[in-house]
Formats: sequence, structure tokens, C-alpha cells
Amino acid sequence: MHLLRVLMLAGILLTIHYQHDRLLAFQKGASLSNLPIEQIQTLFPEAGEWGDFESHGGRRVLSGTGATLGYVVQTAPDSDPFLGFSGPTNLLIAFDASDRVTGIQLLSSRDTRDHVELILKDPVFLKSWVGKTWSEAASRSDVDGVSGATLTSMAMLQGIQKRLGSNTVASKFPRPLELSQAQKFFPEAIRIERDPTNSAVWQVFDATQICGSVLHTSPAADSVVGYQGPTECWIGFRSDGTIVGIGVGASFDNEPYVGYVRGDAGFERMLKKFQLEQWSELDLRAEGIEGVSGATMTSMAVAESMMAAAKAHRQSSLSSPTASRSGGLRYWRTIGTLVIIVWGIAIGFSSWRGNPKMRLLFQVAVVAYLGFIQGDLLSLAMFTGWAQNGLPWKNAIGLVLLSLAAIVLPIFTKTNIYCSHLCPHGALQQWMPRSWRWKRPLPNWATRILLTIRPLLIAWVLLVCWLHLPFSLVDIEPFDAYAWRAATWPTIAIALVGLALSARIPMAYCRFGCGTGALLNYLRRHARSDRFTRADGFALGCLIVGVALCVFRLPF
Repeated sequence: MHLLRVLMLAGILLTIHYQHDRLLAFQKGASLSNLPIEQIQTLFPEAGEWGDFESHGGRRVLSGTGATLGYVVQTAPDSDPFLGFSGPTNLLIAFDASDRVTGIQLLSSRDTRDHVELILKDPVFLKSWVGKTWSEAASRSDVDGVSGATLTSMAMLQGIQKRLGSNTVASKFPRPLELSQAQKFFPEAIRIERDPTNSAVWQVFDATQICGSVLHTSPAADSVVGYQGPTECWIGFRSDGTIVGIGVGASFDNEPYVGYVRGDAGFERMLKKFQLEQWSELDLRAEGIEGVSGATMTSMAVAESMMAAAKAHRQSSLSSPTASRSGGLRYWRTIGTLVIIVWGIAIGFSSWRGNPKMRLLFQVAVVAYLGFIQGDLLSLAMFTGWAQNGLPWKNAIGLVLLSLAAIVLPIFTKTNIYCSHLCPHGALQQWMPRSWRWKRPLPNWATRILLTIRPLLIAWVLLVCWLHLPFSLVDIEPFDAYAWRAATWPTIAIALVGLALSARIPMAYCRFGCGTGALLNYLRRHARSDRFTRADGFALGCLIVGVALCVFRLPF
């Protein structure tokens, strides 16, 4: 019977996860809702109707008899940042049932009509993806642009790669850095190597060590257009971020204008006075950066390209000192949480539990560390969020370990260790002076009414999750109040009211208002664990509703 309880709760969590995946798929593929089925019959001649949305945002294509033929995805809005000559292009990519591309079709384009026509007439470009798997199509690097429409075709390539989830996006300026170019910034350079952590950066070596680096503005700035196209730049900088030189490379812009920019030494001096880190958040107008006379649009595009490349470079600097310090801090905070968990288990299962001084010392640590320093409190909002999105193993491993202790120990040891020892809000309620309590117990009718609060809260939480109602679940529990820097008034009010009531009624919030505690107590083995209780009937009813919503695919 107790195993059945665990399985019912697991089933409810699975329905939450399934409904969340359905919503994400619907949102990603919603723009395909209005696409007539006739439009894709050139890709699927037997297409008769649309099927369900897929988790990747595509939509299944069915034959007239309901058989699955494959699915389609469109590149927009992922492709919107990638401009050709004058705008982005939205493509429809068709996959068969074995996840291989069967064709690519133009849906819409804001690019120059003549360039788009050149690509549609090209016998190779769009057909070169046919037969590729999803991952092969995403990672292609052997694609040549269409002659006369290079920018448009490369923008389409970038849009396809981005939509299919590629970690790297093709550059519109694929030529690598040459040693002679690096030597213009660092005359002592004897060799260059691409940075293993950032493909847009080249490390420059002299005879003994790294003497500097060169940052390529492509592909980060490929969509920054000057007069009539993007321009690549090479930025030479030292380890402290000082820029030593800027080289204007190939360009799709008007060549006379690009030549003016290359020959203006004053413009380069103006750009070099800022460090690379400053470029990542520079305000060109506030800093008084002006373009080159006669080539204003082209020169300002060069400055904007430097900004885009600097921002991308900063984001990719995973081994920065700040990131290292942050990772180290998380490590020690996790160790602190683990110490509190082990300490709490030791007290809960030993004679220390009866030692008032040890218990008080531990409760102070729980309230101060788990509560106000870490904010590590379990809640229904947290559990349902994890059910939807997965466990945060990397960023909140201490909280995950705390949750495992809270869930696993009641199942096997009959002790709800979290509610009795590890909950900061529970510890504060235990500190309420006994002299403040009401002398008379609550009437039976009042107790029965109060005992309905927790199941109603749980039912509301499940409905919000299943139907994705626009309601913040943290506002119905007091636990976010301990993260006082970001706490909202509803959760603070619930925390204060709960503590005030606990001063009059022992552990009032835990007994009558805590849905999280009710969930953990439901998992605890006890004398009636072998019987079917009202709580089991409630859990079974919730599971039936959740399964019905998933099976019948009711709208959100």
C-alpha cells in the first residue's frame, strides 16, 4: 500500500512534466498553426492533415489515413537576427519519420527579392540538405554560398543552424586569421592558434609565450549592416584588455566607403582608447564616437560590430576569475548545506534529540544558514517547477540533496526529518513562547474546517501546473520570505500571519496551512500505512484528473 502511495505521487509529477512539455511544444510551433496543409504537399505529397506539436517546436504531418509521414519546423523566429542583404528569411524544413531532411521550402523573406530568386533557382543550395539527419544538418560546414546572393544564402545557412540547435553558427567571413595580419598588431608574433574555448579568438605567440590575442567580429556581428552590408574586423588586444589595433577586413558594404574607414587613422585611435571589456557595454553616442566623414554608416557599423563581438566574447569567457569565484562560493555553500543535513539526521536519530542545548544550537543554524543565508526551503512551487523542468543539479545541488533527504527518509524510516528538524519556518514556530498559547483547544468543527486548507492548496497547485494558469505559486506559501531581498508581499504576509497564529495555536501553520509538509507526511510510514485512507483517495483522484488531461489532450 505504501509503495502504491509513492507510485501515485510519481505519476502525478509525471503528468505535470508531460503537460509542461506539451505547452512548450505548442508555444514553439504555434506559428505553424495557421499554415494550410496544402502548402506542404510539395514536401509531403500524401499529406492530408496536421498532427500534434513536437517537443522541438515542429508539427507532425499525417496522411489522409492518419499515418505519420514526418514533421516540419520553421526557422523563424530563431533566424530573425540573421540578415541577408536587407532582411531575414523564414524557411520550412521537412523531416521524414526517420529524422532525415526531405526538403526545404521558402515560407517568407524580407530580403531583396532578386537575391532570394537566385537561391530558389539554384539547383544545389537548398537541396544539399536533403538526406541529412537533424544533427548533420545543424552542424554542416561544407556549404558554399550562392554566387550573386552570398549574403542571403549565408543568412539562410545561419538561420538553419540556429533553429536546429547548433552550438556554432557559420560565419559570413570564413577566411581564418593569417600570421601576417596578426603581425600588424604584434610584430613579434611567430605563430597563431585558435583559442580552444572561443572560435572567434586567435592566440598570438612570440618566441616564448602568448603575447596577445585577436578577436574576429564574425559571426557575432554578421547582422550589423552599414550602407549595404556587414564588414568584418579584427581586434588585437592584450591580456589586460588593452586594444592595440583594429583591422578592417573583407566587406559586403560599398567598397569606396570601406576604403575610407581603412585609411582613417583618427577613427582607429578613437576606437582604441577603450578596453575590450568597456566595448561590451559602450554607449557610442554618450562617448561621442562619430563616423568617418563620407562613410558614416559604414564606419558606425564597424563600431557596432566591435560592440557585438565584445559582448559575445565576454559571454563565452567561461574561465573568467569572476566565474571561478562564483563556482567556488557555490561549492562551499553546498558543503554548508550538506553539513546541516547530516547534523539534522544525527540529531533526529540519536539521543541528541533530547538535549535542549544541542537542539537550540542546531535550530539557530537551520534558521540562519538554511533560511536567511541560503534560502534553502522546500515548497510546492519548487517541487512542481522541478517536475516541469528537471532537477537543478549544477546550480542548486545542496537544495537537491536536502529534498532527497526530506523525501527518502520518511519512506524508509517513518521519520519526517525535514519538517521536524530541517525546516527553518518550523524551527521559528517551535520558538514561540508557550505562555502565549490559547488555553482551550480549538472546537472540532473549527479543526475540521482548517484541515481542509492543505488539500485545497495542493489541488490548486496541481490545477495551476496542469492548465498553466497565470498564477505565481510562491505566493501561497511563506518560504520565499526568507529570500528577503526578492520576497514579495503575499509570501511575507503569509509567513508573518503563520508565525502569529503559531504563537496562539502550537505549530499552526505546519498543522493547517503547509501543503509541503502534508506531502512529506503522506510519504511517511506509520501505523495506518497498510490501509486505504482519505488521503489516498485524494491522491488517486488527482492522478486520474492528471492522466485524463494528458490522454484527452485538453487545451491549456
